[in-house]
Amino acid sequence: MKSTGERHVKAASTKQAIREAATTLFAQKGFAATSTREICQRAGITKPALYYHFGNKEQLYVELVLDCMNEYRKEMLRASHRGQNTREKLTEVVTAIFALNRRDPLISRLFFRMVFAPEKESPAINYIEAGETEAHILEGIVREGLARGELKGRPAEIAEALMGIHTLYTMSFLLTGKPDLGRPLARRAVDLLVEGCLPNSTHR
Repeated sequence: MKSTGERHVKAASTKQAIREAATTLFAQKGFAATSTREICQRAGITKPALYYHFGNKEQLYVELVLDCMNEYRKEMLRASHRGQNTREKLTEVVTAIFALNRRDPLISRLFFRMVFAPEKESPAINYIEAGETEAHILEGIVREGLARGELKGRPAEIAEALMGIHTLYTMSFLLTGKPDLGRPLARRAVDLLVEGCLPNSTHR
């Protein structure tokens, strides 16, 4: 007879197997084209096991996406408290975003598929809120930099520009494996933007 600890370990292992299988299939095929049977086969479990842990395919999909959004928000908030000045803080945040995309590229593919190729049959998820959260964090850092005289410009536009830069790099990485999503690239991306927002910059 298995102990309580062993049962918990097995349950956690089964749930993780389901999540990994579903993430792969949703990212590759989309929500509508992925069947519950395919998820179970890939995870090596039965349908009752999936229903026990997630209820159904829709709940599984929503949990995966919301967990991704929450993880991004938490990592960005942690990173926003590192660094001594605006440039360093922005670099830390972009580095954290790159690290998440590099660590879980399938989750990133799933999120991009949901945003850019929404399926009518898929559960409704407010992905716009995720973008607004990211913009709010970056905008807050920029506002602090403006208050300290480290930058000039419009906070919202600067935040949106940085979001656009790192999104393009991430999409390129997912499609081609390049560029390397690391701190050096994050620093160059931030420098590229910040140099034009310095108080003594001649750029308009």
